[in-house]
Amino acid sequence: MKPRRRVFDAHFHIGPYGTQAFAKRIITPIPEALNHAEGDDCAAYLKRYGLQGGVIVPTYLEDQRTAFDYNRLLLDAVERHAGLYGGLWVSPLPEVEALLDEALAALPHPGVRALKIASNTWQPYSIAPFSWPARVRRSVRRILEAAAAHSLVIHFHTGYLPGADPLEFDAFMKAYGKAATYQLVHMGEAIAPVFKFVPRFIEWLEAGYTVYTDTSLVPGFGPPWLLNELDRRNLGFDRVLFATDTPWGRFPSEYWKIEGLDLDEAVKEQLFWENAARLYGV
Repeated sequence: MKPRRRVFDAHFHIGPYGTQAFAKRIITPIPEALNHAEGDDCAAYLKRYGLQGGVIVPTYLEDQRTAFDYNRLLLDAVERHAGLYGGLWVSPLPEVEALLDEALAALPHPGVRALKIASNTWQPYSIAPFSWPARVRRSVRRILEAAAAHSLVIHFHTGYLPGADPLEFDAFMKAYGKAATYQLVHMGEAIAPVFKFVPRFIEWLEAGYTVYTDTSLVPGFGPPWLLNELDRRNLGFDRVLFATDTPWGRFPSEYWKIEGLDLDEAVKEQLFWENAARLYGV
C-alpha cells in the first residue's frame, strides 16, 4: 500500500537487532527482510510505502555501546540518502561518557536534526533528576546544551518500563522543560502509561514547554483521546506527529490507525506532514 497523501515518519530505526538472548530464550523478532541494517534499507522503506522523509534513530539494546556504534550507520545514511534525517544516540551514563563525547563531536551536521535518549536504559537512575549523581547530571546538561546550540529535537522514549513512565517525567520537566524541544515518543506506548501520559502532556503544553509526541506503537484509543483533549482546550493539533517506530511498528497498521480516524483532511495533513515538516525543517 501507498498513502494517498504526503507522509513524514517522525521516528523509525536503523541498525540490526538480529538474534538476542531475552528472558531466558533466544529470539529473532525482526525478519531479515524487514531489518533496517543500514541506510539503504531505510531508504528502501521510504520508497516502498511512498513516504517523503523521516527521522531515523539507532536501534538500541541493553548494551548501549551498540547504539553508539549505530550512530556511524546513521551518519552514512543521512549523507547518502535524500529524505533521511538523523537522531544521534546519546546517553548520560558515566560508563559511556567517552562515546557521548564522540557523538556530540559530530555536531553540527546538516543531516542530524535530533538526539535520541532512552531513559529506560539508565538503570539504576531514572529520568527524575533527584536520582542522578553529579556525572550523570553534568552529561544531561551537555546533551541539552548541544540540542539548544544546534537546534536539535530531543527524542525521549516513553513507555511502561522504569525510567520511561510518564509519571517520572514531571520532575524532569520542572527542572529542564524549558531547556530544549522534546519529542516524547510513543505517547506512553502501552494502555496504562497512556492513561498517565495524555493528561500530563496537556499540562506540559499549558505550562509552555515545547513538547511534541508521536503516534508510533501507542494503542489505538490514544491518538483520538489526545486529539479530543487538545481540541476541547483549543490547543490545536500542531504538537502531534505521525511515526511508526519501524521495524518495530508496521507502516500499514500505524498509517491506518490515524488515516482511519474521523478527522478533517486539514488535520490529517498536519499530523502526517505539516507538523514534522515545520519541526524538522523539511
